[in-house]
Amino acid sequence: MVGNPDRKYLWLLSRTPTVSASVRENMLGKARQQGYDTSRLIWREDDSKIGKAEK
Repeated sequence: MVGNPDRKYLWLLSRTPTVSASVRENMLGKARQQGYDTSRLIWREDDSKIGKAEK
């Protein structure tokens, strides 16, 4: 996790392309404990889905 002192910006980073639900929830819990509003997070699209039409 990378954030700034005023709790306005937060990045959840991973060394792998996917993160398990339990790891994600753990990170979100820690972020909430530190005062971040996790309801405002913007989740990016998986790289494998970008630019591909749904079938």
